[in-house]
Amino acid sequence: MPVRTVEKIIVVVAVVILGVALSLGSSGAPLVGLAVALVFTVSAGLDLVMRGEARTRSRLEQFVLPPAVVLGALLFLPLVPTGAPFVACLAAFAVVLFVVLWTEWALAREAVPRERGETVLALVGYVTAFVLFGAIYQMRARSLFSASAIVAVSVLLAARHLRLTEVAFPDRTPDPEPAPDLATLSVPERLRLSGRFPAITGMVTPSGRHLAVPPSWGRTLAYAAVTGLGVGEVTWALNYWPLNGLQGGAFLLAVYYVTTGILTYALHARLTARVALEYGLLALAGLGVIGVVGLAPRAS
Repeated sequence: MPVRTVEKIIVVVAVVILGVALSLGSSGAPLVGLAVALVFTVSAGLDLVMRGEARTRSRLEQFVLPPAVVLGALLFLPLVPTGAPFVACLAAFAVVLFVVLWTEWALAREAVPRERGETVLALVGYVTAFVLFGAIYQMRARSLFSASAIVAVSVLLAARHLRLTEVAFPDRTPDPEPAPDLATLSVPERLRLSGRFPAITGMVTPSGRHLAVPPSWGRTLAYAAVTGLGVGEVTWALNYWPLNGLQGGAFLLAVYYVTTGILTYALHARLTARVALEYGLLALAGLGVIGVVGLAPRAS
């Protein structure tokens, strides 16, 4: 990785983390203004890295994770005790933001295997979803506001997650044919190759290669909307449970993980009964554990 690219990413991360640290103690309009400024800053930094270092145009879905990480830091850090825990969490957010920007650059330059880069961004998406879900749930706002905020977060993160994996389509490009020996061709065949007669096309044998392209935005947004509505409905019911922010965030993350997993298979036309059963059992096990822990009586 070029040193200049690392330096640019570090500068962007340092400016954003400094702004997040300065946001402590702010509330109301100043906090909203600072959040908007930081979102614009990290988005401009991503575009700078992609255009200046990766030599490619930024795609719309790439502007989801970096601002989500910043908003997660703004909402989560005020819940952390001051001192060493706060410094550790601030450093962790800086590392996560650096990893996101670096991975986007590496995928564009093919500096890492695509499967590895997709896995890293998917994991960051899950961590970011947990932080945002937990912070929003911890606020204990009215269901109209908390559920709406979680729906928006779920739709955006799900859209990024669904656009990460590419769909493989058969490449119908014909296999290259060896140049014919003119001495063995008949006169009509020579005339056809000369262009004086139109070529007669027959059945083209597929090359066996595949073209990998992201799913269409129409299907992506439809599936992301399903994810957002599902997680939002669960949030509405979850507000009546005596769970804290971490437990509520973990519960919503489990719903989000299972929903995006199943819809990813469906988006790629690879959803089977076995896959649905595996995700269903995983969801029941995870939600059962979280529910038992959250509803267990506290020792007085």
